[in-house]
Amino acid sequence: MSASAAGRDTELRYFPHVEGLRGVAAVYVFIFHIWQTAIQHPATATLGNWYTPTLFLQYGHFSVAAFIVISGFCLGLPVARRAGKPFDMKRFFVRRAWRLMPAYVPVVVLSSIPFAVTAWLMHAHINLPHIAMAIGLHLALIHNLSYATTEYLNGPLWSIALECQIYAVFALLLVPVWRRFGIWAQLAVALVVGFIPHFVFHSLDWTVPWLTALFAMGLVAADIVSRRTLPRLPWNAIAIAASVVALVSLIPFRDGFGDSFDVWLPDLTVGAAVALFFIAAFRNERILPARLLAARPIVFLGTFSYSLYLIHAPLVDVVGALLVRAHASAANSVVVWAGVIVAVVAIAYAFYRVFERPFISSSLRRAIDADVGGASPEAPARPLAAHIAV
Repeated sequence: MSASAAGRDTELRYFPHVEGLRGVAAVYVFIFHIWQTAIQHPATATLGNWYTPTLFLQYGHFSVAAFIVISGFCLGLPVARRAGKPFDMKRFFVRRAWRLMPAYVPVVVLSSIPFAVTAWLMHAHINLPHIAMAIGLHLALIHNLSYATTEYLNGPLWSIALECQIYAVFALLLVPVWRRFGIWAQLAVALVVGFIPHFVFHSLDWTVPWLTALFAMGLVAADIVSRRTLPRLPWNAIAIAASVVALVSLIPFRDGFGDSFDVWLPDLTVGAAVALFFIAAFRNERILPARLLAARPIVFLGTFSYSLYLIHAPLVDVVGALLVRAHASAANSVVVWAGVIVAVVAIAYAFYRVFERPFISSSLRRAIDADVGGASPEAPARPLAAHIAV
């Protein structure tokens, strides 16, 4: 899409490359957790000799950063395009709950089973009261506030709690600031709110609160692409430069980061690169990264990326424990893990059909089906409905 086309298109849109990026990020997180289990962690590393040549798989954390920017971009679009209308806070929270919770609640409860099985296989104590307490904290979406429970039961769910907390900041603080003082003011507020725990209280780094600023970067991108005309800047060159800076910022971080949470600088650079890519791709959807991400198989992965993100980690933990218990060889481990990738993706899609798709708006379902089914690229712009990032 040219800048002039962007100017005359006043409708919200569903962007296949955004959905595709969501899918790539979810699959990368899934592979990252297999890497941690099969290669990095000494207790389960049946493929430990593969460590050095597979270091490119260690950056799963930054897929979460991409998810947060995607969420800000998608949720910011309707706010940006309805600047003259009041923001219905109650409707916003109801729609977020309707979109998130039908899949999240059963995952939280069912995660207790593979969690207990993994503990048994690893000869660890199964503490039922702790599991029950963890389920309650997860359902209340506050489990990430305690270091002991942030990755207890189902590790990746820490980011779901954080994102819901960011939604509260978005509705209660960022939208009013945006409406009153402008888009850059809300970004400044998000930076302050996100970094107060780190720089003032020197605490809560495990919650990664500065990701609030990445959500705000998504809002900035949504505001810019919603304008009648894009600012006359070399967006492609800017996005490429931001991507290079982001890649360079990752160099000091090695070994999957372990318990180190001091990743705020690369988080910010990755967030900026993703937000700038969205602007560049809106200006011209034919740029190579956007075309690759809009490929049908990639978009298809994006449709059930939330389900894949929710369910994969407990299953990976069980398989890792089983392989250790069976004293599996490297060759057998490779075969098993390859099968796990296929099986978990299939299970995630089935889970999506039951627990996620029925709660997606009909307009978004039609848009997704059109892209996955191969709609013509010349088809008219489709409405962007209730996107959600994981």
